[in-house]
Amino acid sequence: MSKKLLLVFVVLALALSFSVTLAQDSVPRGGIVTINESPQGNWAGPNFNPYAPQPRNGTLPFIYETLIVFNPADGGLPTYWLATDAQYSEDLLSLTMPLRQGVKWSDGEDFTADDVVFSMNLVKEFPSLDIGGIWNGAYIDSVEKVDDYTVKFNLKQVFTQADTLIGGFRPVPEHVWSQIEDPVAFLNEKPVATGPFTEVTDFSETVYTICRNPYYWGKDANGEQLPYLDCVRYPAYSGNDAVNNALIAGQLDWAGNFIPEIESTFVAKDPENYGFFFWPDGAPPVSLYLNNTKAPFSDLKFRMALSAAIDYENLVSIVYGSPVYSAPYNPTGLAPVRYADWLSQEAIDTANSMGLGKYDPEAAKALLDEAGYVVGSDGFRTMPDGSPMSFKIQTVNGWTDWTNAAQYMAQNFQDIGLNASIETPEFGAWFSALQTATYDASMGWSGYNRTPWDYYRNIFDSSLVTPGGDANTTVANGTSWARWFSDETDQLLQAFTQTADLDEQKEIINQLQLVFVQNVPLIPVFANAQWYEWNETRIVGFPKADDYYAQGSPWNAPGALLTVLRLHCRDNSSCGQ
Repeated sequence: MSKKLLLVFVVLALALSFSVTLAQDSVPRGGIVTINESPQGNWAGPNFNPYAPQPRNGTLPFIYETLIVFNPADGGLPTYWLATDAQYSEDLLSLTMPLRQGVKWSDGEDFTADDVVFSMNLVKEFPSLDIGGIWNGAYIDSVEKVDDYTVKFNLKQVFTQADTLIGGFRPVPEHVWSQIEDPVAFLNEKPVATGPFTEVTDFSETVYTICRNPYYWGKDANGEQLPYLDCVRYPAYSGNDAVNNALIAGQLDWAGNFIPEIESTFVAKDPENYGFFFWPDGAPPVSLYLNNTKAPFSDLKFRMALSAAIDYENLVSIVYGSPVYSAPYNPTGLAPVRYADWLSQEAIDTANSMGLGKYDPEAAKALLDEAGYVVGSDGFRTMPDGSPMSFKIQTVNGWTDWTNAAQYMAQNFQDIGLNASIETPEFGAWFSALQTATYDASMGWSGYNRTPWDYYRNIFDSSLVTPGGDANTTVANGTSWARWFSDETDQLLQAFTQTADLDEQKEIINQLQLVFVQNVPLIPVFANAQWYEWNETRIVGFPKADDYYAQGSPWNAPGALLTVLRLHCRDNSSCGQ
């Protein structure tokens, strides 16, 4: 075994077990934290199926827990959760996870290895449930029970990212789900789970509440039962403005929203209790996703022209108006601060030579002219065969910052003769169009983890698209929306997982970056500020810049779980006790 591989094991073994430490001896108990992850309109109905592509908010952070929690604010290092360790075999062809003993499902039944084995085989039997792509890739061969609290994952080949992939899996109770005839359509209105909040006490199209799991296993550093809060509440909002009004009025305790001029419009209303931190150094990009399955987006020169047509600096200035929110992104898609050791100078130089990420409308026009997109009698460019050409940029209705960015880009594209406009579907329709590749261009997020492999895997891995053509990913990690795939990138992604040698892994990431910039499958536009605001009038314990123990955005599942277990009422009177 190499020294570098041994180091990987040591890091895994030494990662801290779960604990919550608070300075005060007696923590007030009870109370409800009111949350908005992002405006999505009225709730369509209860759906707490953790394997659904779009479950109700709270399902993934608070109801169903993962085997391992990877905290972005801690560099994505593992915090062992339902599993207490992860050890590869000497030949790297299996991964063994001992499970936490004493954990119960919310109906009082014991959580055991049987549940993990059943859940893994369930998503294998029903591929559309395999939202993490565990079985879709050529990685996992089988899963077996070693004993009541140990599970072994047998690999088809060496796969040194198995702990990350499997660690993010959320098991379900065998004694419940084995009775479900159609787990794909199952809405799971009364979830049985291991998380801190599992009891859905009310549900309407405007608000729902999830209350504490009576059997939750978690304890704080003093051995006191977690969570401190009684419930989490999710009111529905139609758009950013509605959320911001609720925040300013003190109706929300925790939000993850864009607020224009936040210092004056929000913080100044109650500087003692209102705050925000957008973690600018850790932000992945917001990108313009291009549907590579259809013309003209299947044409590399057309994609390059779009990249050159965007006035990145002015776009960020007009949409956000302050560097505290965001900044233009580099064409590799990798945050220079977070992935400084992984950035490829060759890829950056190639991007510069191609004019990517730089505003140059004349170069954009020249590319379009060269590719045969000529200006017609109506002032708009046609397809090379002379047929009319127009396209829409989709973004979510109510997401005002993304809508403003899409409008600005549409104007940039019109300035070079392209008949571009925007459309603003509701969240569900927006997400469905991305999943099914039925869009033209779209604003969309990206996801990071411990290494850049996760970013490029989510974009390039062809196994993340089902045989039926849908992106087999969740709201949380779905970014395989551009549908640009190749044998080369599949092989590079696989090669990364077949070595634990850091130098070899860096060389593979260099090659993936180069492919990414050479082919422009999508366009990184600006840093996706990690929207996160708090109101400590009633509830305290939120992560802040000087103690950023977790990514505080309520829509970030690992960070939200770590955060909610620290939250508590300011005092007994603040929550009406």
